[in-house]
Amino acid sequence: MERQSKRKSKYALLLVTEKEDGTINRHTINSVIVEVAAALLFVLAVLVICKIVYDAIIISNARKNIMEQTVTINDLTDENEALTIENSTLSSKVTVLSEAVSKKTEAEDALSQETIENALPKGFPLSGSATMKESEEEEPMLIFTAVLGINVLTTGTGTVVSVDADEQYGTKVIIDHGNGYHSIYRNNGTPLVKNGEELGKGYILFSIGKDNQELGYQIMQNDQYIDPMILIDING
Repeated sequence: MERQSKRKSKYALLLVTEKEDGTINRHTINSVIVEVAAALLFVLAVLVICKIVYDAIIISNARKNIMEQTVTINDLTDENEALTIENSTLSSKVTVLSEAVSKKTEAEDALSQETIENALPKGFPLSGSATMKESEEEEPMLIFTAVLGINVLTTGTGTVVSVDADEQYGTKVIIDHGNGYHSIYRNNGTPLVKNGEELGKGYILFSIGKDNQELGYQIMQNDQYIDPMILIDING
């Protein structure tokens, strides 16, 4: 058999140009150059495609991040609005509570002041008319001669600290009014209170009869006797 030799095919790129005068020029480009150019074009096309795919992925991720951030911003906005409303509500409640506390404090102060005023021994120690004279003894004392049927009264709110015998008047009742004030009632009648008893203003200590029409009345401030006329309210 006759061996046929195999020859590798070769190809080339023929470029034909025609000048103005009709002359035709032929240029042959070697196949190697064509192959290299084709390879470069392929690589360039691959790079362009990769770049397009990469940019598409970047843009997609960016859009996803933007959407997530938008959702987060919306959630934070809603939360901020809710907190603003809650803060406004709490501020209103604080204002209401502050006003309530202020009113309560004012009421307590007024009540405290009223309590102090009521405790001061300023009242008149008898429920009816009586003649009055001042004692000539060293400690200031008012001496009342009362009409029958009236009562000896507390001149302010306080606590009975003692019910004792008195050499001159028979019985002595001492009431502590607080703030250093004590009122002292000397009378020959039967005391209607007992030691330790809490009394209001105008509470009956003695009832005036034929044998106990005279009342000795004194006030002490910080353990010192003072003139009862400084505090006593004749119209009380």
